[in-house]
Amino acid sequence: MKNILKRLFYLCAVVIFTTLSIVTPVSALKEKTWDMYDLNYIYYYDPEGEECTPTSGSVVSGDNTLYNGDPVLSTSSLQKIAENKPFYEKSANKYNIPWQIIATLHYREAGLNRYNPSNGQGAYQLYSYTGGGKNGNAFLPAGPISDDEFQRQTDIVAKLIRDNYGAGLNLNTDDDVKLFFFRYNGTASSYISQARDLGFSEAEARRGEGSPYVMNLADEKRDSRKNPNWKQITHDGGAMTDPANLQPGAFIIFSSLGGSSGFSSCTNSGAGNGDLNKTALELAWPEHGHGLNARDTYKTALADVGLSNYGDYYARIGASCDAFVATVFRYSGVDPNFVCCGVSNHGATWNYVVNSGKFVEVPNNASSLKPGDIRLSNGHIEMYVEVDGVGKIASASYGSRTGEIGPFYDNSATFKAYRWKGNQ
Repeated sequence: MKNILKRLFYLCAVVIFTTLSIVTPVSALKEKTWDMYDLNYIYYYDPEGEECTPTSGSVVSGDNTLYNGDPVLSTSSLQKIAENKPFYEKSANKYNIPWQIIATLHYREAGLNRYNPSNGQGAYQLYSYTGGGKNGNAFLPAGPISDDEFQRQTDIVAKLIRDNYGAGLNLNTDDDVKLFFFRYNGTASSYISQARDLGFSEAEARRGEGSPYVMNLADEKRDSRKNPNWKQITHDGGAMTDPANLQPGAFIIFSSLGGSSGFSSCTNSGAGNGDLNKTALELAWPEHGHGLNARDTYKTALADVGLSNYGDYYARIGASCDAFVATVFRYSGVDPNFVCCGVSNHGATWNYVVNSGKFVEVPNNASSLKPGDIRLSNGHIEMYVEVDGVGKIASASYGSRTGEIGPFYDNSATFKAYRWKGNQ
């Protein structure tokens, strides 16, 4: 009996060690000096060591399950994503998009495999963009591809996500991510009608709620096993006659990887106090002179809101005016979807403040401004704060200095002021 128990113990130990070796490199286990949280075997930095759980209303939960308890992704798929993640992240950071979108497209288009299929269209099925036989380009040779070639194709899809299919969208919001995937697959009118028939609003229908490519297996009415009227188009230009397959929709996969803003409570796991003034003072140095050396509280916040591995170098280290203001809004919990980055030439942040409908313009003078108000020009963004009732300016400067508190000054000739509507 003792020998049998010893063998069972040895077998369990081998299985546990083997599993850890597959999921996490041995070197990482030895060198890990910070707390991590594990979401579907994909590891993320969590400086506070807090456990992250999905918020209510999410279509998938943190343990990789669908609405009915089935897994979204298999263990082998999750392991492939972990192996490919450095490639996804490199391209995502280059083009300022969530890496989970790239991983989802790779899953949907090539089953996460690093090879060119026989149709010559590459690992992301990008037709002529990667040399797929159109516009005079040669077909890509079928078979496995090198790391360099996979990175090249991943860079191409990331640029297309930003400049083509994702143009004009805020890919940090769930609704726009759904619309992106709907665009990528083709916004078929049949799927818009299908969403209407299921009771979705016109706006919901037009962002892909009725598309199996986007939302398959989100709930019972979008599961063909439960609803035989949930159908899909199986051939380009064909009719919608066949019940949808059982492959999870793109948004479901994206959410299971932590990409959904409604999924991860870690987006606002820091201050979360709903107080812009208090958060800005906690993150910024109390006076000038610190250069690119961010305050520890600011470093933590950058990581928590996803900016420490998102955007260009200066945004990642917090030495960018838009990154500082975005972090204050996200970390405080006031606006988890505040867009970063870009204020010059009417960039993404500038456009978000001016055109999102979430802010109202107010007079830019000391007697009118309230703590948390934004002052914005075509080139700089900063926040009005108060320290013991005295008006100050909290800001960072691109490539020059991190978040700091400075004296108030009059810039009304070139700057406009904006106030968060919920803070009026």
